[in-house]
Amino acid sequence: MELRHLRYFVAVAEELNFTRASERLHTAQPSLSQQIRDLEDAVGTPLLFRTKRHVELTDAGQVFLAETRVVLAQVERAILMARRAARAEAGQLVIGFIPSAEVKIFPKILPVLRARYPDVQVVLHSMSTPEQRAGLLDNSINIGFFRSNHREAQLEERPVLRESLVAVLPVGHPLEKLQAIPFKLFQKYPFVGISREEAPELADAVVQLSEANAVELEAVQSGENVLMMLSLVAMGLGISILPDYVEDLLIKNVICRPIEGNPSIDLVMAFRRDDHSPVLESFCELVSEVIAPANL
Repeated sequence: MELRHLRYFVAVAEELNFTRASERLHTAQPSLSQQIRDLEDAVGTPLLFRTKRHVELTDAGQVFLAETRVVLAQVERAILMARRAARAEAGQLVIGFIPSAEVKIFPKILPVLRARYPDVQVVLHSMSTPEQRAGLLDNSINIGFFRSNHREAQLEERPVLRESLVAVLPVGHPLEKLQAIPFKLFQKYPFVGISREEAPELADAVVQLSEANAVELEAVQSGENVLMMLSLVAMGLGISILPDYVEDLLIKNVICRPIEGNPSIDLVMAFRRDDHSPVLESFCELVSEVIAPANL
């Protein structure tokens, strides 16, 4: 039994006339009659009662017609979904990200993605930079948003966002009065750093700033994530340096101030070079369209 047998049967069942059904199907009537006989042989029971002047469905034919319509509808949906996937209108996209993307990219990108491609399923995973690199290489995520100061041969990395680094201070701190803080002043106060295991690129950026300004930071604490660092600053244990997206996450008793010279750090989106998924390609184009031009 093939799909054409089902389509032929539906045409005859709806027309209740072999001549009209053959015209509708653009096939010869003898061939149509043979296809219906083959179908009945495969089913094992008559589906149509027919004479020279009359055609009607048997009880079995009525049941078979209802089920056949369901099958054909499912086939049409499968075809539609496959074509949409080929045009990046359907499929699944698994995205890894650090907080910066969650704050600055996703609120702009995801509503547009949902509007253009409503059948694309997006799965989001908050992951450190090392976790995202590993996830891309083992195919557990399709695309990642992280900091990068080195490249993997298997990965394509595209800059998406350049963020200023800002000073994070407890309310009432002496540096709060300055419009922009000279980096040399950081050496006068206890410093809260970011765990290098969680955010190696950000940790390296702070080290590079320290070396460039001949400053030795007094690191008293290391936070495993941004919220932990903000809490440590709020408790007065030290000051810190973070990308400016943190201004949208500030907790009570914590403020931000610009750093003199406006140092910055880049966020990239990365994906496997051998991943040619239409969904991924369309998503990357969307990021470039909506985010990148205004932020680099």
